[in-house]
Amino acid sequence: LENLVIPIRDGFFSSKYKPVDYKHLHELAAVKKMASEKIQLKIKKTEQFSKNNKEQMLLKQHRQVWWQEHKRLSENRQKAEAEMKAFLDEESHKHKFFLDIKDLEHKLSEERDTYQTNTIAPIWQLKENLKLWLNEMQCYLSEESCLKFKINPVEMLQQIKFVKKQQKAVLEFLTLESLALEREMEDYKTKALAHSLEEKNGLFLEVPSALLSLECPYPDLKTFLTNECRKLASGYWSKLQEIDQQLEVLLSNTEWNEEDQWIFQAVINQYPSDLQKRSKLCLDVLQRYLPHKSRHDLVVHKKAWDHYHFIRSRRRALILDWAQTRKAFLLKAVTTAAEASAAHEMEVVLANTRQKQLEICADLKAKV
Repeated sequence: LENLVIPIRDGFFSSKYKPVDYKHLHELAAVKKMASEKIQLKIKKTEQFSKNNKEQMLLKQHRQVWWQEHKRLSENRQKAEAEMKAFLDEESHKHKFFLDIKDLEHKLSEERDTYQTNTIAPIWQLKENLKLWLNEMQCYLSEESCLKFKINPVEMLQQIKFVKKQQKAVLEFLTLESLALEREMEDYKTKALAHSLEEKNGLFLEVPSALLSLECPYPDLKTFLTNECRKLASGYWSKLQEIDQQLEVLLSNTEWNEEDQWIFQAVINQYPSDLQKRSKLCLDVLQRYLPHKSRHDLVVHKKAWDHYHFIRSRRRALILDWAQTRKAFLLKAVTTAAEASAAHEMEVVLANTRQKQLEICADLKAKV
């Protein structure tokens, strides 16, 4: 206990206590702080490096998908153009209409070539000029030369501004044409949907002509087959209407505008369903193209879109099943009618034989 009292009794001015060197402590704190800042800077650099690597890896994966999609679309376009050309060459000799179509195709091809010459070629030429200019600048700067550049920077800027102005005018013109074409296609779409609805009603509800023209010796059997066909079609029709109502509800519940929905569909269709990490890549691209949509909105919309496509696949499966069932029913009806005709002929033969037997018996009785 006496040892514990000594520090208090002697006080801070006792020789047992050394004065604190605050300057040294500040220096140590500054060194520690600087070391901590260096560590934090290294951590930030590592995080940024990791983020950049992750970004580059995502972009690499996106480029692979985009290249495959570009290759697929190019091949499909070349195939479609070759088939169209072969069809027009073959039919143009038979009908004047196809000859006019062929002339229109040639005219559109010339317009496309003219457009590329007037708009795309200047951009590539400007790009090559800028590359040449930058290479010359790097060469002059590395040699520390004071020689004048062969390309005037003022003229180059004027050329860039002229090309930008030209491209802006072209894009405005193409936008107006695109809007007019979209309105025209919407009109055609409305008419086509109305026509397809009529065809769909006829496909499901009308009795096939092959069944109506079926030759059957028993009217009741033919009536039964016709009623069974209508009953079968009615069952499939009610299922189809139920699926269509579900699709309409899903489409009406979305609050996305047409442009955002078009971008969403275009992005989703670019990435194959069997692609690894497809959802991650799709969400990454959608966040780039639709920055005003949150990740939660994109995930919810994608789930709804997957559900919509699942119901669409059910609809396609139902139509395919109905086509196969309808075909099998018609085949069975034809077989039944053939069996009924054979049975009817057998009955006629037996009836004729019975009649002859009765006549023979009557003649024999008359002779007796």
